[in-house]
Amino acid sequence: MPNLARKRSYQPYVPDFLGLCERNYAQLLPLLPASREIGEQVIIAVTPFETYQIRILELGKFTTTVRIEHQSEQTVRWLRPEFEVRIYHDAQLCEVTACQQVRRFKAVYDYPNTEMLQPDEKRQINLLLRDWLKLCHRRGLRSDFQFRPTD
Repeated sequence: MPNLARKRSYQPYVPDFLGLCERNYAQLLPLLPASREIGEQVIIAVTPFETYQIRILELGKFTTTVRIEHQSEQTVRWLRPEFEVRIYHDAQLCEVTACQQVRRFKAVYDYPNTEMLQPDEKRQINLLLRDWLKLCHRRGLRSDFQFRPTD
C-alpha cells in the first residue's frame, strides 16, 4: 500500500495577518474623506473611466466602517468590486469585514466547501485590499484634491 502524505491544513500566522492589517490601516487613512461624518465620501479616479467611492458608513469612538465600491457604468452591479472595511483606530488596524456578498470571514475554512472559499479566504481578501490601496496610491486622484500653488 503506497504511503500517501496528508496535506497539511492551513494554519493562520497571526503576526503576519496583523502586520497586513497595520499596513492597510496606514495606506487607507490618507484616502478617507477629510470630513469624518457618516455619509461623507470621496471619489478616487484610477483612470478617467475607472473610479472608486469610499463612503463612511459608521463612526464609533475607536472604530470607523467604510464601504469601498467600484463605480462603472460598463460593469454589471453584482460584478463590481466592493469592500466593507472596519478601521480600528486604537489598534491602528483595519480589516475587510465584507467583500461582494460574503460577510464575516472565518479565520480558516475547510476545503473544499460549499461556498467555494479558500482555506485562507480572510487573508486573501485583506491582501486584495492591500493591492487596491497600492493601486490608489500609485495612480489614483481624489475628487476633493485641490491644487494649492506655493507662494
